[in-house]
Amino acid sequence: METKILIDDRPIVRESFTAGPAAPPEHLLGIDHRLHADPEPHEVRLAEAECTEGCCGALYVTIQRCGDEVVWRDWRDPDDFHLSVPTFTFDAAQYDAEITRAESDRSWEWHESTVARLVRERLKSEPDLLGRWDCHPVWVEARPGERGRIHVSYFFPQFPSVGDGPWLQFVAVLDVPAGEPTTVADALAGNLCASDPRRYDRVAGGSPGAAEELGHQWP
Repeated sequence: METKILIDDRPIVRESFTAGPAAPPEHLLGIDHRLHADPEPHEVRLAEAECTEGCCGALYVTIQRCGDEVVWRDWRDPDDFHLSVPTFTFDAAQYDAEITRAESDRSWEWHESTVARLVRERLKSEPDLLGRWDCHPVWVEARPGERGRIHVSYFFPQFPSVGDGPWLQFVAVLDVPAGEPTTVADALAGNLCASDPRRYDRVAGGSPGAAEELGHQWP
């Protein structure tokens, strides 16, 4: 799944970056509101190379509200220093209306992706669910080619960054039953957090040394 961004009917991401697809709608149009425009400028990654950004780059743009206009500027690709994309300006009222419309359009979702979105929202709005185990949610996704399940990723005991202590990443693969999505999502989130989610078979990142220091087995 990818978000198609058109500027004057031009597929601007596809024209400017060919190493990978645009980010999925749950990333750009989700609860983090990445495409919202505020007086304080912020940078958004619109696309990433199929192989990863560190290998073949990504496409970024800076978004800022300037009075009654919204500006997309300072396009960059860490792998292409010659990238040249013009600055675009939009009527702020029209821009806000379109972003609101796009964020409220869920017609592209299928059952598992709706459940994944609701689980993601639940874990973010109630950090103590995973926090009681010193875990922090990272992403929740449903994969189009893998129906009947969702993937939930979380770090323990902290998000990794340079100079911090040991950490591990876990990914839980949860079976998604049929049913009303909100009810299903609440049950999955509750079951995930009811007992210790830091299981051996869910270790997906970190290092053997970190696992040993934190009292876990490295697979």
